[in-house]
Amino acid sequence: MERRPCLSRRHALLLPASAAGAGTLAACGPQEGGSNNPEPLRADEGSVPLDEIPENASTMVNFGGQQPFVLLVRGTGDDLTAYSGYCTHNGCALSQIQDELDCPCHGSKFDAENGEVLAGPATRHLPEVDVMVEDGAVRRAG
Repeated sequence: MERRPCLSRRHALLLPASAAGAGTLAACGPQEGGSNNPEPLRADEGSVPLDEIPENASTMVNFGGQQPFVLLVRGTGDDLTAYSGYCTHNGCALSQIQDELDCPCHGSKFDAENGEVLAGPATRHLPEVDVMVEDGAVRRAG
């Protein structure tokens, strides 16, 4: 199933309080597919093998649970930094397009290497997320 971009608060209020409206909001997440838009890796059972994360690159990972999308930025070896996969403007799930993270809701753009804002309306960088490497697998800490 292809995920749709998040609705703005204004448009969400126009939806009737029904199962159809709830289904629309539940389907909100990073858009998948497209030639330059890699699908997030799925962290089955809460982890993803470190060797599936390319060195010197960034990869969006779906860890499941609340706020599942995390951007992993890997240098070499176990050198990892992780950022939230959600826009700091309105909380919409971001889509990775090459070296950028794009917000489908209002057009904010973030650098996929350091989480810095490239274009607003967002004004705050992406917050870091604690991750750890254990037995060759990456998982969220805590």
